[in-house]
Amino acid sequence: MMCGVVIGLGLWVAIFPQRLRPIFTGVKRGTRHSQTWMNKRTGERHKADLAIMNRVAADMVVRKLLSGLFGFAVVVILLALGAEVGVAVPVTAAMIIGALAAIASFMLPDQMLRASAISRRRNFLHAFSSYLDLTNVLLAGGAGTETALVAAADAGDGWAFDEVRHALVRARSGRRSPWNELSLLGQRFNLPEVIEVAGSVQLAGEHGARIRTSLAAKADSLRHRQMGDIEAQAQSATERMGVPMVILFISFIALIGYPAMTMIVGNL
Repeated sequence: MMCGVVIGLGLWVAIFPQRLRPIFTGVKRGTRHSQTWMNKRTGERHKADLAIMNRVAADMVVRKLLSGLFGFAVVVILLALGAEVGVAVPVTAAMIIGALAAIASFMLPDQMLRASAISRRRNFLHAFSSYLDLTNVLLAGGAGTETALVAAADAGDGWAFDEVRHALVRARSGRRSPWNELSLLGQRFNLPEVIEVAGSVQLAGEHGARIRTSLAAKADSLRHRQMGDIEAQAQSATERMGVPMVILFISFIALIGYPAMTMIVGNL
């Protein structure tokens, strides 16, 4: 019956090919749009990771190529040593293993960059929340908005405060709003929280609202988000700690049951 259905569909397509043309056109168009969207999102995310890690795309390409060659060379050397010992591997299997190792090694720098960028973004948000608190304290003391922003940036150290200081210097040199530069900084580093804070505070200032209240609210929101992330990481680490215990328990059961299983199999 299935063969008859397939043959019938084939004959219908051969006789009426124009009926399927809109479907193929729509599928092709949707595939093209999805590929463009994925490439754009991946490119923007990769650029943000490179920017926050202060790396250049050319150096990353060289690192990926060297890593791929190194992975392939390590597999080839190990297979050659195995052949010398007596563990022979077919040529086709060796080439497949080498290609897989090269691909994995080629993708490894991207994964390391992504992990480092995530950690660096977390550290930046932690420092940025402290920066907002310092700005809020200075505003409560009677300082002006720009004076409070610059003084709070000068009070801290580390790469995050350096980036904030550089953004404020660019804003002062170009006679632009400091919140616009902080928003551009958040876009360059792919930090939606910084963009949100800059946009909300700028909106509050334009409408005459109290900037200090808005800053305090955004700083509290950032702290709550960070606490939620920390609790989620702690819960995940606690769950991972149970995996070695389960493996140890299964190994212990296997060690105890192995002699009994051996005797049962031997008696059979």
